[in-house]
Amino acid sequence: MLTFIFYGLFLIGIILMIVAVIKNIGRKYWLAGLIMYVVSFLGSWSIGLYFLVIPFVLWTLALAHSFGWIKKYWHNVPYAVIGIILWYLSITNIDDYWLFLPFTWLALLIF
Repeated sequence: MLTFIFYGLFLIGIILMIVAVIKNIGRKYWLAGLIMYVVSFLGSWSIGLYFLVIPFVLWTLALAHSFGWIKKYWHNVPYAVIGIILWYLSITNIDDYWLFLPFTWLALLIF
């Protein structure tokens, strides 16, 4: 069952990410980043930290759009690189517990 949820959310996240990149809309970046964050948690037992690069890039682009720093389409490139750098620094220096902290809180509420 979790496999179907993982692949379903992954497909939805990829579609939203493509729509966000094509239309260059900041709100879509936020939503796609949230969905891909859930996907990276569901895959955290194997490749989740590598999937975590996608939410970092998407949220960096969303922040740049929110502050109005992206005026032209090619302005996305430096912010995507900043997202990749932030992802690399976080997975090498921060424990997985802290990277997926909202899911820990959710588990404490449920159980």
